[in-house]
Amino acid sequence: PAWQMTADIAPMTTVSLETLLSFNVPQAREANKKNFDDYGGIEKLINELGSDITKGMTTEKAQSSRAHYGENVFPTSPMKSFLELYLASFEDTVLIVLIVAAVVSITVSTIQNPTEGWLEGTAILIAVQIVALVTASNDYSKELQFRALEQSAQSDERCSIIRDGSIIRVNPAEVCIGDVIVMQAGDQIAADCIIVDPAVQIFSNEAALTGEPEDLKKALAKDPFLISSCLMTEGDDCKAIVIGIGEFSQWGKIKANLVTAAEPTPLQLKLEDMTLLVGYIGTAVAVVTFL
Repeated sequence: PAWQMTADIAPMTTVSLETLLSFNVPQAREANKKNFDDYGGIEKLINELGSDITKGMTTEKAQSSRAHYGENVFPTSPMKSFLELYLASFEDTVLIVLIVAAVVSITVSTIQNPTEGWLEGTAILIAVQIVALVTASNDYSKELQFRALEQSAQSDERCSIIRDGSIIRVNPAEVCIGDVIVMQAGDQIAADCIIVDPAVQIFSNEAALTGEPEDLKKALAKDPFLISSCLMTEGDDCKAIVIGIGEFSQWGKIKANLVTAAEPTPLQLKLEDMTLLVGYIGTAVAVVTFL
């Protein structure tokens, strides 16, 4: 078939990102299939992406595709800087009470004893600074360790693609649009892709993304779309051409909407409530003491 022949075109792809996105819309299988068929089907897609079902993409075309569409990297939650964590530590009610008490102590004690009256209040401020620095350092260190652990786990992942006529094992981050992925039962799908062989029929579990508990039948004639981060559960060896990576994949779009600052845990919320109560009591006692 013509779609099994190497496309003799320039390295730069002729398929626009908008076209690829038009048949890779989340929760729209039927509309995606219609858009894909209207576009011209698998033969046109493979040819215009400069790929080949048996030889895959060349290294040069893969580099061109990566430069044009980007890398297969998902959005990550923003990491707070040490300065942001340091300033955030002063939102603690107890520290605020201590700072106010220190300022009052310095003011009153200095008036009463100009020589040494500032010592007690200054000691309180130094203690507050130590607490803030230690808190920020611990939070920053934990965040760095978590990021390093996450990157280490991702760097160990591997998937099979056809590149320069050979099947090679690469990290999913190296997969680019137009690559031909080779999968077996039990493999995790590295990117959004479309089955290329009309004779292949497999099953994919998309519960992690869509919540559907049953494995879904996938075939070129009806539902050829495979979604990244999901699992191929049954079927013979399957080849699929990549159409969505990173933030442009279905999982990437969802993850981009979920990228927010980390929310406090239930234990942290309870500790904040307790700290607030202690702060109120401390403030009341401080006012009485002052009077």
